Amino acid sequence: MKYRQIGLGTKIEIELLDEKGEKIVSGLVSQFESYDEDSNLMEIHVPFSQGMIYTVHPGTKTNVYFSKGNDVYTFEAEVVDRKITEPVPMMWVKPISQIEKVERRAFFRMDCELPVRYYVMDGDDGEEKPFIKCCTRDISGGGICVVTGTFHEKGTNIKGYLKLEREIAFTGTVVRANQIREKGKILYKTGIVFRQIENRDRERIIGYVFETQRERIRKGWMMI
Repeated sequence: MKYRQIGLGTKIEIELLDEKGEKIVSGLVSQFESYDEDSNLMEIHVPFSQGMIYTVHPGTKTNVYFSKGNDVYTFEAEVVDRKITEPVPMMWVKPISQIEKVERRAFFRMDCELPVRYYVMDGDDGEEKPFIKCCTRDISGGGICVVTGTFHEKGTNIKGYLKLEREIAFTGTVVRANQIREKGKILYKTGIVFRQIENRDRERIIGYVFETQRERIRKGWMMI
């Protein structure tokens, strides 16, 4: 794949690296705007994290991740310059490696509350089962964390529906369940990784995360 094929508006995530190439910051959200082959410079949005603009200095090495179809890709880049513009600050990076396909991705997670309904899959999925209703604590393209009054063992498989502008169907597996106390009640903070989800629905989730972060920035939750 060529850099120019990434596509205007493609959502990307950035990891910052130290001088030894070790990851120091991950999960920074950005967006591809353009690529100039003559200068080998790529224009992207200045990244943000948790609703705030994140300062990245020229000379910083990065790993850039993006998805196309069902595949995820990455390449290395170096930050060249940035400019504070309205409505979105921009940054220029110089790719320093070829684009490579990767097997999996640590998706950026965003704190938010969205309705979820689900039931435990017990091998007889044709039988109608009562749904458990709860809300997310955070979401990402790779899974969700919900807070529920029901404890589920690690490895439990579930069928669920996440409500954005419409319901998104998924199957997932519990990867952790930690007991918490909120307002005098014993609850369980339960991490669920998506096992089956339509790619277009995964992209809807990633897009929702991106646009929500931009809206938080627009409302002033930002630092430069």
